Amino acid sequence: MEDITLIKDSVAILESISMNRGMIWEKISEFQSQIKSIEGAINHTAGTPQSEEMQSTLPLKQKLENGLYTREIFMPKGQLVISFIHKQNHPSFFLSGEMSVLNDKGEVKRIKAPMAIETEAGTQRVAVMHEDCVWVCVYRTDAKTFEEAELEIYTDNYKELPLELIKIEKNKEICQEQ
Repeated sequence: MEDITLIKDSVAILESISMNRGMIWEKISEFQSQIKSIEGAINHTAGTPQSEEMQSTLPLKQKLENGLYTREIFMPKGQLVISFIHKQNHPSFFLSGEMSVLNDKGEVKRIKAPMAIETEAGTQRVAVMHEDCVWVCVYRTDAKTFEEAELEIYTDNYKELPLELIKIEKNKEICQEQ
């Protein structure tokens, strides 16, 4: 029963962001700062090694080979996750589980695996897991290390994106269901 209450509360948090704050990068950043201030919150900065706590809570399998960087992340039931801002278009694969995702239109959509998703540059997701979930992303990169790859493909600051992308992205959905 406690898990169900936690998930309902987390979905309510997502909905309050969309209703009260709008769906813009500054507000996600503000929300992320609030989450980071909560005791026990796990933070990861692109281009830095993952902490032991992050690896035990959100295990990440990574591979760099033939110009491709593949990331597979496990996200446990009840977890609230705020993604990095993606700098490039790439395929994503939601392999297992069910989650609610906040999109650029300020809507909270419940999605269920399996599904393929085309992630567009500028995308940032805020999601709560209703079940244990596995998500895989594949990126094109010439990076030699995982940290270099993260710096190349992610940012924490939308202002690092090209200006034309910032203007275009205001009207696009974060999670395009296919």
